[in-house]
Amino acid sequence: MRTAFDRARRALNFLELHQLDPSPSHYEFALAVIGAPGSHLSEAVAAQTDGGLRLTTATVQSLVDAYLSPPREQTLDRRERTVMRQAQELGTLTSDAHDLTEALGRDMDAFVAAAGEAPSAAAFVDRLSDAERELAALRSEVIQLRDNIVPAPPPADSGRDDLTQALNRSGARDVMARADAGGEAHLVLAFSVDALEAINDRYGRAVGDNVLNAFAATLQQTFAEEELIRWSGNEFVFITRGMPVATARVLTDQALASFAARRLRLRGSGEPIGTVTASAGLAAGAAGGQESSLIAARANAALAASNGGNQIEG
Repeated sequence: MRTAFDRARRALNFLELHQLDPSPSHYEFALAVIGAPGSHLSEAVAAQTDGGLRLTTATVQSLVDAYLSPPREQTLDRRERTVMRQAQELGTLTSDAHDLTEALGRDMDAFVAAAGEAPSAAAFVDRLSDAERELAALRSEVIQLRDNIVPAPPPADSGRDDLTQALNRSGARDVMARADAGGEAHLVLAFSVDALEAINDRYGRAVGDNVLNAFAATLQQTFAEEELIRWSGNEFVFITRGMPVATARVLTDQALASFAARRLRLRGSGEPIGTVTASAGLAAGAAGGQESSLIAARANAALAASNGGNQIEG
């Protein structure tokens, strides 16, 4: 028992170290890592956290998919067996309900046949009550089996990016609709981290994710009144109404300068990553033209990055 408690504490310490939510799936992942120090999973975790980096939710899911999820064929075979077993149980419950109905019928016949002998009405009422309870229990079991056999719907899209908690594309639809609703002109600001692929190649994708998280935090601090959208892996967008272009340029300059001034280091070793910069693109448009403005702003951001980065185009 003590060993089990020790493993549980170590698993929770692992989750706390990486600032992961102690959900059942994360807890099972932590147990798998600490329970097999020399496994392929543990080696993959060590590689992802080299230099003291923390795991992200996205990284954990990729490791689960790669090392803990059974092959698709096994999963399908297990599901088929489960459905078959539950179908058999459903048939058994149906048969039990049929037998219970027949038993009630026999009790009724016996009651009528014994009417001249003044049978106990209380005894028959008790039998009916028992039958009702048994039928209710059977009905509940049938519903549970039905829910298990019918596949559960996929989890709802929260509208938020798991890594940065910015809006994702589906969550951005409301922002774009609001930008259209008042018939006002709008301004689209697009941002991307310069040379992110080089960071991923040198330090690993987990470090790249941490850089993206730091950049998203910088943008959210600078544009505190706006809703940040993560449009793609290395693209962040603001869609504003009523913001003058001059104000947008000042805030964009502040965001780029603040990010370039950050001294990003690898966790644990403290090794500096070096100066990391970002680029931005601006595009203004009339109501109803967000799609074209978005394309123009993203193209301007790409142009700024190709011209050396750490600058604004548009």
